[in-house]
Amino acid sequence: MTDEQGSPRRPFIRSYDAPTTPLPKVSPEELRRLAFPERVPSPPPPPRRNLGDIPLRIVYVVCAVSIGIAGVVVVYTLRAEDQPPGTVAVQRAAQASPPAIASAAPSPSATATPVVLPRVPASRSMTVFPGGGTAVASLINDQKSGISYAKFGAPWRSAKADPFQFRQRSGEAVIASGPLPGADPGTLSSQADFRKIATRAARWTLRYQPEGATLRWTASQPVRYGTGWLLGYRVTYQAEGEKRTSEAIVALVDTGRAKPAMLFASIPGDREELHRDLNMLVWTLRPL
Repeated sequence: MTDEQGSPRRPFIRSYDAPTTPLPKVSPEELRRLAFPERVPSPPPPPRRNLGDIPLRIVYVVCAVSIGIAGVVVVYTLRAEDQPPGTVAVQRAAQASPPAIASAAPSPSATATPVVLPRVPASRSMTVFPGGGTAVASLINDQKSGISYAKFGAPWRSAKADPFQFRQRSGEAVIASGPLPGADPGTLSSQADFRKIATRAARWTLRYQPEGATLRWTASQPVRYGTGWLLGYRVTYQAEGEKRTSEAIVALVDTGRAKPAMLFASIPGDREELHRDLNMLVWTLRPL
């Protein structure tokens, strides 16, 4: 069979009669797998170790290190500024021989040489002693020093003031006031400055305490009125083979003058009925 030009005519094949490649049969499960592929599971996390799994050797080492660090912290804290290290001997630094046993009645030393004191606490409230104390007869107005404070009745009496401006005595107990002894301290602009100079004043008052005594701070606080600082200390010493103590205070008060005013009081331990007078001195002390 030919076409119009005489060429043999090709047979016409309809599309639905053409040979085809059969499609592969896919199961519903395979279709679901292809449409929603499964995720590869992540590897399981490593098992957590319990306290019981830690070797005892490591536990012992950690405990030992912790205890050591805690010990260092405690020692450092006890040596901090706010805590005095204990008591120290009240003796002259230049003294070569051991101090003699103190007499029952302490008297001023002929010379004033430096002594070593414990660290002064940054803050320590004064003890309020029990009892009623001595009746206040009036007020002492120390015009030269620039302060006023309580003047007590019997058993206190006025005594020779030198080197102070005013002095009261009752046996070995003494109360005295005057300008700060020694050189001009310069400008005191803070309570820390007054605390430092009060330490210098306390060192000066040790000439009225027995040599060979031990000293411990009992108070370190601002004065009640005005600007200044109060220090309290206790001395322990031997007299006639017996152990004795004395309670003392030293207070500096700013008066606007070149030198602050100083109030000093010392009462033996066997005069407990007078210890409350130390509190009254602190409560009534003020600048003029």
